[in-house]
Amino acid sequence: MSTLVTPTELRQHHYCPRVVFFARCTPVKRRETVLMTHGRERHQQEGERERRRTLSRYDLTEGERRYDVRLTSERLGLNGELDLLIVAGEQAYPVEFKHSQRPPDPGHKLQLCAYGLLVEDALGLHCPHGYWHSSRTRQTHLIPFDTRLRNRTLAAIRTIRDFIEAERCPPPTAQVNKCLECELRNFCGDTL
Repeated sequence: MSTLVTPTELRQHHYCPRVVFFARCTPVKRRETVLMTHGRERHQQEGERERRRTLSRYDLTEGERRYDVRLTSERLGLNGELDLLIVAGEQAYPVEFKHSQRPPDPGHKLQLCAYGLLVEDALGLHCPHGYWHSSRTRQTHLIPFDTRLRNRTLAAIRTIRDFIEAERCPPPTAQVNKCLECELRNFCGDTL
C-alpha cells in the first residue's frame, strides 16, 4: 500500500517538516490550539458566505461550483479534500480559503498547486491556476501553476513520502521563532 500525502501536509511541511513527521510517524496526540479552532470556525463561515457570491472575484462569468471535493491519485501519491472547485468547461480552478492577514506564502502555494495536480489527474480537467482567498482581508490571490511550482510541489510530495515510509525524523525548520508557538515543540527536544 502506498503512502498518500495530503495537500495540507505540503503546507505544514513547508512550515516545518517535523509537523508532518509527528502527525504521521509517532503516537503524539496533538492538541488543537485556540488559533487553530478559531481558524477552523472562520473557514466554515467563509464557505457558507461563498455560496451566496458571484464568480466575479475570480474574474469568471460562468462556472460550476463544487464544494468539499474529495480527490485521490495513487499515481501522484496525493489524497485530499478541496474547499471549492470551480469548473468551467475543460478547465478547473481550485480555491482555498484561509483566515490570514498575510498574503499566500510558498507553503500555501504548494498546497493549492497540489490540489490543482489532483484535479488534473483525478478529473482530467486542466488547472492553469488556482485562487487563495483571505477571509480577513477579503483579498483573492490568483496563483499560477507554472512549471516551477508544479516541479516544487512534486518534489515536496516525494520528500514527504520518503521520510514517512522510512519513519525518519527530518531536520527542524531553520526559523526557530516558529517553534515558540508550535504545539509540538515539547517533542522536538533539539530546537529550543
